[in-house]
Amino acid sequence: MHKAKACVIGCIDFRFRGATDNFLKSESWADSYDLISIAGSSRDFIKPMKETHGDYAWLQLGLSIKLHEPDLVVFVDHQDCGGYAQDGTIPGGLERDEDREKHSEMLEQLKGKLLEKYPNLLFRFYHIDFDGGVKELLV
Repeated sequence: MHKAKACVIGCIDFRFRGATDNFLKSESWADSYDLISIAGSSRDFIKPMKETHGDYAWLQLGLSIKLHEPDLVVFVDHQDCGGYAQDGTIPGGLERDEDREKHSEMLEQLKGKLLEKYPNLLFRFYHIDFDGGVKELLV
């Protein structure tokens, strides 16, 4: 069995790749994590555009947990996310604080689902801004 310290779910958006990579490298589990990249990061776990999108997201998380038994699951969302904006769930172009607040509302829903499904795991939720700032949400 290969054990990962964490499973990280992040967005595919290239605009935040550098800030995301820098953040991940700074964490204590940086040398041992599974990485799942999905457009919208947390979105398909909460409000998928199609049922199959949600099924795929949960499947990938479940496989990481089954195969590598991480103790921590980390979601990294970001400002101006097109995955969330495609149907207006979180509109594009919001100012940083309003964007964070909207993501916090969605992540609160996700946190409930995660704790119900995986009560023995730890969960952390982050938001990355255009300036590269990283803020932990739901603390």
